[in-house]
Amino acid sequence: MRGPAIRRWGAAGAALVLSLSLTACQGETITAFDATAYVRGVLDETYKGTWDNAFLDLVDLTDGEAQDAYEASLNEEYRRFAYQFDLNDSLLTEETRQSALDLLAEVSAKAQYTVQKAVALDDTRYAVEVSVRPMDLFIQVREDALADFQTQFAEQYAGVDLDDLSAEERTNLVTEYENAWANGIVELCRSRLGLVNYRDVESILVMVAPDDDGLYTMGDNDFSNLSALILPY
Repeated sequence: MRGPAIRRWGAAGAALVLSLSLTACQGETITAFDATAYVRGVLDETYKGTWDNAFLDLVDLTDGEAQDAYEASLNEEYRRFAYQFDLNDSLLTEETRQSALDLLAEVSAKAQYTVQKAVALDDTRYAVEVSVRPMDLFIQVREDALADFQTQFAEQYAGVDLDDLSAEERTNLVTEYENAWANGIVELCRSRLGLVNYRDVESILVMVAPDDDGLYTMGDNDFSNLSALILPY
C-alpha cells in the first residue's frame, strides 16, 4: 500500500500535479515507479477526464477525488482562456462561466499526445518524453476570426453614451457588455470546433522525481510547458 497522493498547483497556471509517496506504509522503500503510467494518467485525467483503477491505485486517489482533480484542471484552463481572450471573470454570471467551462471540456478532450517509455536517470529520477500534436483551435480564432468579431461587437455598443446613464444603469450595462463579450468568444470558438487542425508533432521532455517530502511529481515548469504545447493560444 502506497503513501497518500497530494495535489499541487503551479504558480504559472499549470494544471494540478499528482504525486506519489516513495515510502510504503510498512516502511519499505519503493524501488520501481511506473513514471510512464504516471505521466499518461495525469494527462488523461487533466485533458480527457478519464482514469482507470490502475491509475487511481498508483496515485492513491478515490474516483471522487480524481473527479475533483479534473474539475480543478478545467478551472485552471479556464483562467488561461479568460486571460487570453480578455474575459472579465468578476462580472460573469455562473451561466456564462459554465458555458466557457463546457467548451473547454470539449476542446481539452480533443488533445493528442503520446507518452513514450520512461528512462530511469538513477534510482529515483525519470525522464519521460511526450510527443504532442498541438491543437490550433485558439490560434485559428485569434488569427482568422477575432478581429472581425471585435469590430462587430464594438458596433453593437457604439451608440451608447455612459454619461446619459445612472450609476445603476451603467453597472448593469457593463455587466451585460462583459457577459455578451464572453459568450460571443465562447460561441466563436465553438463554431470552429469542427475545423480543428493539429500541427506537426513536437516532443517535450518532462522530469518525474521525488520532491523534498519524498513524493513523486512532475515539475510545475515541465507541466506548464507541456500544457502550452498541447493547447496553444
